[in-house]
Parts: sequence; structure tokens; C-alpha cells
Amino acid sequence: MATLFNSTGNNFGAGQIAFKSHQTDNYVVLNAKITYDPSNAAYQAANVLEIYVPDLSIERSAVAGVVLTFKDRYVYSTYTWNNDGGTALKSWIKDKNTICIEKLTNFDSKVEHTIFIQALYTTLANGAAPIKGTRTNITMQQETRYLYWSSETFCVIFEHWVFLHMQFSSCSYSYRNQPWKAQMVNFPTDVNADVPFLGGSNQYNPSVNGFTLAHVENGVFTCEERMSGFESTGYDPFIFAFLVRDDGQDVSPDPSSTAVGGENGDE
Repeated sequence: MATLFNSTGNNFGAGQIAFKSHQTDNYVVLNAKITYDPSNAAYQAANVLEIYVPDLSIERSAVAGVVLTFKDRYVYSTYTWNNDGGTALKSWIKDKNTICIEKLTNFDSKVEHTIFIQALYTTLANGAAPIKGTRTNITMQQETRYLYWSSETFCVIFEHWVFLHMQFSSCSYSYRNQPWKAQMVNFPTDVNADVPFLGGSNQYNPSVNGFTLAHVENGVFTCEERMSGFESTGYDPFIFAFLVRDDGQDVSPDPSSTAVGGENGDE
């Protein structure tokens, strides 16, 4: 079952951080959304970002990826150019009371920094047996179909958590600037999370791809707006997240939608 807890402190001025977790003797799945101001003195003094938490079930972990995002907008006449960006950072459990995240200062001049922790932390040098799961293809259903997804849009479902991978293909032109919504057939309905959608050409921050915020709740995917270069050729926006389930109820795949072509395949 999901375990909720709050951080007991941190060394980069982020305030109290709320966590959702699933914890075992061999691994921990952690979910959190952390905002902070990179101009604060605590952040500037830190070499590694540390979050202090109540006892975790494992003493230390291997490295796992988390996502750093920032807001960056330019206004031209009546148009706002959205250059929000994001990139991956290394993260690890240092000890049962400390979560560490590498510090990247490249974008400290940007505003509204947010780190998304949606990661699975495995024990380090433990020798435990690997976890096995089955890939389940996700069908994205809409009354009027305007979103198209790669066949690499799938999940791996476990009793208390799920791995989600989504890869965008294209959108019908008339819906490009509209809010997006789609039913995620075969995905559990007990997941509620904001998820970073990384990808898209970022004109003013070319060292990283674009960042777009999406949301998953009750088996429904929504995305209110996209960064300006979201549909640039060759950037393949994607979602990659380990998400804790709220009540642990499993779902049974719809046999009619497990094929990778047709509804989910490229246009």
C-alpha cells in the first residue's frame, strides 16, 4: 500500500516536501514534486541537494534518475514563446534518512525550478532477485481522435506501483494549441500524478529539451498546454515515470487493445 510521509528538512531551502512511497526490503518507489528558488542562500551553499526523511526501508541505493524542470517564457507582441526546459539528474539514497540529488547550476538564472521524483531506488550491493513484470500496451482513446502515439506507449503494472512510458507521435493540426485529453485504456485508475513530458526543440535553451506538464488521474491523461517547440521533428516527447498507486487494486488488460498497431500506432 502507499505510504505518505513528509520530509524532516533539506539543505536547499525547499520547505517541507510531501512524499508518496512504496517500500520493501529490496527497493523503494518514491514520488514527490519539489519546488525551490535557486537564488536562496541555502541552495547556493549546497554541493549536493539533500532531503532528510523518516526511516526508509533500505539503507542505501544505486543511482536513479529524477527530472529537473524550469520555467522560461519570452513575450513577443501578443504571443508568448514557451521555452520551459527539463533534464535528468542523478539521485540516490545515501542512508535511510537522506535522499541526495546532484546539483546542476546551468539554469540557476531561470525561475520556478521543480524537481520531480518518480523513481525506483534499488538496494546497493544486495544481490536480491530482480523484479519481473509484464509489458502492457496502453490504448489512448478519444471521442474524436486527434492524438497519435508511438507503439512504445506502455506500462508495467505491479500491485502497489506502476512503470509508465509514453511517447508522443503527432497531433491533428486543429488541436495543436488546445487542451488535450485521452482515456488510458489498460492503465490503472488509482494513479494520480503530475508527470513531466520531456521533448521538443528548445530554441533559447538548446542544451536541453523542452518541458511540458501532463497529468494522469483516474485513468485519464490531460495536458493543458505544450512548450513552443513540442512538435519539432526528431525530438519525440516522452514520459518515463515510476508511480505509486493509491489503493493497490490491479487492473486486467483489455485483450482487444494489446496490439501495438492501429489505435496507438503511428499515423
